[in-house]
Amino acid sequence: SLRSGTITPRSEGFTLKQAMHTRSFWLLLYAGSSQSLIGTALVFHLISFFDTRGVGDGVAAVTLSIMAPLAMSSMFISGYLSDKIPNRYLLVVSQVGLAIAMLWALTIDSSWQAYVFGGMLGFSAGFTMTTSAVIWPNYYGREHLGSIRGVVTSGMVAAAALGPLPFGFLFDVANSYTFAVLIFLALPVACVIAAFMATPPQRE
Repeated sequence: SLRSGTITPRSEGFTLKQAMHTRSFWLLLYAGSSQSLIGTALVFHLISFFDTRGVGDGVAAVTLSIMAPLAMSSMFISGYLSDKIPNRYLLVVSQVGLAIAMLWALTIDSSWQAYVFGGMLGFSAGFTMTTSAVIWPNYYGREHLGSIRGVVTSGMVAAAALGPLPFGFLFDVANSYTFAVLIFLALPVACVIAAFMATPPQRE
């Protein structure tokens, strides 16, 4: 075994049905959902959100351009760390980072704060993407990885598609994004607990 958890050899890989009967499958699926849902919602509403915070459209464009290099740098860092420490702890870090970025968003009233927000959001996204790519084969092997990741990816895409709708609805209700951010903040907090509980599965 490695520090990232018990590695399942290809010949002993879990089938999709076997994987879905483990608690960690659902915990990991849930723990990875917040980045897709909240990240997409925040980016989708970014210009409108910044407008309510008193910063212009140009700031939104720069913020988006900052997210990509920060995500790339965190992908390298999390990729290195995934061989050193249990992968579920990296998911915890990514969710904590997302929660901090959301709280920081509520303080934005100038361009530099918006840029820091973009960096935080990109960094946490990169952590999530790399860790999610590594943890599934580490936990369930590679033999049936295609079918397992097919279900997982479908869940992530569904979360990303769903995210902007309730975010926008909450804004319409409260006429403020603060309420939406605070409501959504519960998701990464819950995902921290789910990721921490997602220990490597054992065969019966």
